Amino acid sequence: AGEARPTLAAWAAGQAWLADAGAVLLAHGCPADADAPHIRRTHLRAGFAVHLAHLTARRHGLAARPVGSWQQADLGAALGAAPGRDWIVHGLALGTRHADEENTT
Repeated sequence: AGEARPTLAAWAAGQAWLADAGAVLLAHGCPADADAPHIRRTHLRAGFAVHLAHLTARRHGLAARPVGSWQQADLGAALGAAPGRDWIVHGLALGTRHADEENTT
């Protein structure tokens, strides 16, 4: 419950600017116990989906920036589900500031 962006910023390797984004699109992977080919396919598909969302946002004139470096971002567990089943693997911040205006605290 509550504002998720500060937690997402911490999960994204402490990228504090993420807490100031207008919105964050999240792409999640598969359970941690999946086999390697399934994990690879899921991560690639999630990355491709975020890439398409990024292109679409930019074509519509929206400020958008991909978000990487997710660390222990267990979205499912944070929302009350079983841990290790719903990991954030890619993200897209919408309504972001220009890089030289980022909040680095």
